[in-house]
Amino acid sequence: MRNKKILFVADANSIHTLKWVDYFIDKKYDVHLATFSSVNRTKCKNIYFLSKKKVKVTGGNYHYLLGIVKLAKIMQKLKPDIVNAHYSYSMGLISFLAIKKSNITTNFSIVCHGGDLLAPPKPIVFNTINKYLLKRCDKIFAVSDQIKDKISSFSIDLDRVFVGQYGVDINNQESKKDIDILSNRSYMPNSRIEFLLDSLKDFEHDGLNIVFILPHVPKKIFEKLKTKYSFITFYEYMSYESMIKMVARAKIYISATKSDGTSLSLLEAMHLGAIPVVSNIVSNRSWVLDSINGYLFDTKEQFVESIRKSLKLNLNKVIDINRALIKDKCNYKNQMQKIEKFLNR
Repeated sequence: MRNKKILFVADANSIHTLKWVDYFIDKKYDVHLATFSSVNRTKCKNIYFLSKKKVKVTGGNYHYLLGIVKLAKIMQKLKPDIVNAHYSYSMGLISFLAIKKSNITTNFSIVCHGGDLLAPPKPIVFNTINKYLLKRCDKIFAVSDQIKDKISSFSIDLDRVFVGQYGVDINNQESKKDIDILSNRSYMPNSRIEFLLDSLKDFEHDGLNIVFILPHVPKKIFEKLKTKYSFITFYEYMSYESMIKMVARAKIYISATKSDGTSLSLLEAMHLGAIPVVSNIVSNRSWVLDSINGYLFDTKEQFVESIRKSLKLNLNKVIDINRALIKDKCNYKNQMQKIEKFLNR
């Protein structure tokens, strides 16, 4: 009996893709990966690069549409049992059109990570595309309840929807807590990095060790931020492994995103013992109970007050609560087993 053949259409340079692809490789599936990225971080050897053009993390990658014919030919050759696309209106749309063009029969699923449904550009246009796509795929993966609610608003049968993030590796990294405040969200409008930086001016003379890791920040802006906020340590880029070690050293993790799926960086911070101080949005409220295992904020004043309270908290008590929560609700091995079962249902 042959192993099931699964074709992922996703960003090969993404940690999200790595977590999905490597799991199914370890489970002995016949795994293939089609990508517009020029970098492959996964274990997958059966990889197909769909374009030589540079991918813009801020969106507007309309050249993806030029990859449909190439992807359709790949599908015709492979005849995969499963096609799994990550992000709805980008990879999901490309995959759907390629499946139609290739005229193959396959089980087609889309993973909705957050911004693709909750904060798409030109909402009228992309909500229409998302609704059309999600009504026609076999299964949908929503990484948070807020995304599930958005899918439900499209009058889609929720029996076809798996709700939950793939989780984090449950292996405690004990480190000296020598970083007071840490942010590691990408430099994008949704992250509201400037809001955090301006708010932290209240602590400029408090002698705190504050660290910002800013993936995708333009070089000129990075240099300006270093000069303007000289009391903060900035990193332009850091490998995932190094970043995890940095998070394990942090006392407080901060995020001000306007919308989000179930944030992997939040879950990792909670597991690694950082007190979360995060924006008061639906997805964060699913994990953080204000003043119990972290803090939620809407305004600058609330953010600053939450930081002051966090600096006085019993760190060990919060660590115990959050680690127990992550172990129970978001263990990577357990979550991926559930995802695999749903995918094969």
